[in-house]
Amino acid sequence: MAGKFFTFRRPPEPKPAPADPQRMPTNAELLYELRKHGAKPAAREAPRTFSRRTRDFLLLAGLGSALILVLCFRVLSGSEPATILRLASTGIALLWGLLWFVFYGVMSRC
Repeated sequence: MAGKFFTFRRPPEPKPAPADPQRMPTNAELLYELRKHGAKPAAREAPRTFSRRTRDFLLLAGLGSALILVLCFRVLSGSEPATILRLASTGIALLWGLLWFVFYGVMSRC
């Protein structure tokens, strides 16, 4: 009764090898032989949600934005806070635009 509900999948049998002894075995045949001796199949890599380019862009843009904001407040500490924020946001927008151009405009042509 338990066999009716629980079925175990076996790896597919490889096609029988031709009679040519000089032929190299295929990857499927080699993996099947390894599984006979207790080797586990390789784990699949989880799909990434972001590309490496997007991850690097966001990392550099975020760190650069924080650095610009801190430097603006440190250098212009005697000015109006609204003026400092306006200057910092302009610098951050320029940084993001330049980084976008480098990462997606220039690097996509390579």
